[in-house]
Amino acid sequence: MSNWPAMIVTKLFRVLTALSLLLAGCGPAPADPEGLPGVPPGEAEWFWRDVLSSPFPGEEAPLTEIFEGSALEVVDALVDLGNERHPAALSTLMAALADEREGVALVAAEQLGRLGDRRAIPRLIKGLGPYPVDYDPSLHKRAAQGTALARLGHPAGVPFLLDVLAEGTDLELARNTLPWGATTRMVFAQELALPGIQALAGRDFDFEPNASVPDRTSAVAAMQAWWQAERARLWQKLRRFDEPGLAARIRLLVKHLNAYQLRQIDGARHTLSQLGPPVLPFLETALAEGDAYQRLHTLQVMTRLAGRSDVKLDKRLAVLAGKVLLDSPDAGEAAMAAAVCGAAGVADPLLVAARRRDDPELRVAIVDALGVSRHPEALAALASDRWPDAGPDLQVALSLARLRLDPSAPADAFLDMLTDAGPEFAYPAMQRLSTWSPADPTIDPLAPASERRAERERLAQLIAELRG
Repeated sequence: MSNWPAMIVTKLFRVLTALSLLLAGCGPAPADPEGLPGVPPGEAEWFWRDVLSSPFPGEEAPLTEIFEGSALEVVDALVDLGNERHPAALSTLMAALADEREGVALVAAEQLGRLGDRRAIPRLIKGLGPYPVDYDPSLHKRAAQGTALARLGHPAGVPFLLDVLAEGTDLELARNTLPWGATTRMVFAQELALPGIQALAGRDFDFEPNASVPDRTSAVAAMQAWWQAERARLWQKLRRFDEPGLAARIRLLVKHLNAYQLRQIDGARHTLSQLGPPVLPFLETALAEGDAYQRLHTLQVMTRLAGRSDVKLDKRLAVLAGKVLLDSPDAGEAAMAAAVCGAAGVADPLLVAARRRDDPELRVAIVDALGVSRHPEALAALASDRWPDAGPDLQVALSLARLRLDPSAPADAFLDMLTDAGPEFAYPAMQRLSTWSPADPTIDPLAPASERRAERERLAQLIAELRG
């Protein structure tokens, strides 16, 4: 080898170094952490953002000493770590996402997207949402993390990025639904969001943050059309989550679906559902091995996954949930399984359960799920003679399910429950309409019928719009 040209030796050394770093991240799976990484034993107040950022067993600790410099010095150090693919690059960059200096956090997000290490995906999803997210990070940090996800090939941030880019156009969100605080730096946010769309779409749709409103509206409309056309394909093409560090983080999220604090459960449910179809094997394990709370919250995650990708995924979800629906002795757990089948648009388990299960709570859930499923065979199963002695809640569920399944069915019976009947009918009717409609029906089920009747025309119009 001493006779080889020095340049070849240097290049070979670099290739072997890069390969060794790659293998280090994809080698034999280290043991899952016994507790929560980054959280002292017994600490009840913790945040997923910190846990998912912390090094797991077998991973390098972050180089925290670099944060002692000025913002410019830290930024330079982070870029160098990413470019060199330093073994501690991942943990240091994820730690830097929480830096109070916005510029440092934004560069960390950008470098994570370019690093290509998918172990960052759960942390980036958690930083993106739900809103308000842990520590309430700025709009700009969230946009940067959405773009980092896109650069990693993951589409979870696209809806948020599109909302950011729609701001100031004819397609912007209603002011009362904005998932961020008011800012005068919207152009900067859009400059951070645009590369994420470009990373997945391969083009920027001629969007210019400082262009005219008509031009930006046209560009965003084209982006939204692209997303509608390509969304399922982008979710389908995600490969398995088999990197050891990534799988360990997902298992930890699943394990803590029975966490003490609801905020921690919400964070786990959101992150798991936004991971997309490759998370299903982890959920299947939780259904088979988890405790009651884990199973229930796992089913809730599955409901959010339904309709995300393709018919194949929906059928897999329905098979898993159908077994719970038919076999679980817990009516509440079976009811959540029914919701999964409905969201997946698979009616067969629901039709079988409607004949086998007689728990009142579960029968209502089955009817609700049949209505959501939009399956043509479901309507016959909702005939009145098949549901004798239906109480108010079940009567309301049957009425709305028939409306959703039969475009020609009159809405009068359901409207009567909303506006003329007592609260035992009006309340469940209002709840179901609220679930169906993205707009709040704004009706008080405890108000006198005379007041509720004044809203009848508006509610009829809302139902007509929902039925398409």
